[in-house]
Amino acid sequence: MAEIFLMEDNGPLRRVLSFQLRDAGYNVTSFENGAASEDMELFAAADVLVTDMAMPKVDGETVLNNVRDRFPDLPVIVISGAAQARLDAVEAFAKLRKPFNEVQLIDTVQSALNKHNRGPRTRAA
Repeated sequence: MAEIFLMEDNGPLRRVLSFQLRDAGYNVTSFENGAASEDMELFAAADVLVTDMAMPKVDGETVLNNVRDRFPDLPVIVISGAAQARLDAVEAFAKLRKPFNEVQLIDTVQSALNKHNRGPRTRAA
């Protein structure tokens, strides 16, 4: 089963996104900010990283830089409510502008897994 790392500082949204991803059949490890990106050994277990851009302590841009250096093939999906221009300036596998729906999230995660040969997943029954 694919391991999705989720970094989102908004607690209720983090719980909803975690539930949606688990319901779709993925393992989810969630974080309330990007500080975990400083522990690169942890990221060896991730198949896809979903990260917010605006977070306290360590923001999404720093997360991207930390991860790219050590795991350049890890697909990163950026989620943000920031202005489109700021989102466009970020290099990532995919970008989802808040608000997005469950189907967009799951399809984007599955696309990242497929493109990076991390195997297809089916929706949990």
